[in-house]
Amino acid sequence: MTGDKADAELDEAAEGTAAVVDSGGGRTLSRRATIMAVLAAVIVLAAGVAVWSFVEAGRLSAPGDNLAVADERATNEVKDQVSAGLKAVLSYDYNNLARTERAAETVLVDAAVDQYEAEFGEVSELAADQRIVRTSTVRSAGVAELSATEATVLVFLDQQTVYPEEENRLESGTAVVEVTARKRDGGWKIAELNGL
Repeated sequence: MTGDKADAELDEAAEGTAAVVDSGGGRTLSRRATIMAVLAAVIVLAAGVAVWSFVEAGRLSAPGDNLAVADERATNEVKDQVSAGLKAVLSYDYNNLARTERAAETVLVDAAVDQYEAEFGEVSELAADQRIVRTSTVRSAGVAELSATEATVLVFLDQQTVYPEEENRLESGTAVVEVTARKRDGGWKIAELNGL
């Protein structure tokens, strides 16, 4: 009995030590998560300030010619269409890369077509090889300049990339893109992309 009691006490002590180790590791992960959340909030806030500043600068530069100042409906229309287009062409799934290519054919024109073809060829190969899924979400968008046929839109994106082959490793990032959009066939198309 004495041996069994000693073994039981050792087992309890070992479990207590494991709990302390787990607790310490959990605190480290919790601190990291807190730091990442604070960092993400700072980035989102900075991007919001950047979008606001960009839009205000555009409004102040040529108020007479800039419809972004005077036509709220047209401003929202271009912002919504550009945001939806960017989300469609910057999100992809290795299982259905053709969907992203079809979206590009629909929403891209002019220089953006060449930019996309140069980038997406490499990306699609990598996505297929590594079974990557990327989701792009528009966090904020602002129209700096707007005429009847052209607009300049600043878009802030969150991007999450999942690597299923690597135990569903997740990478998160942000991007700020200045988009030149042109009115074609009754809708706004993405004509040029510039990363900021």
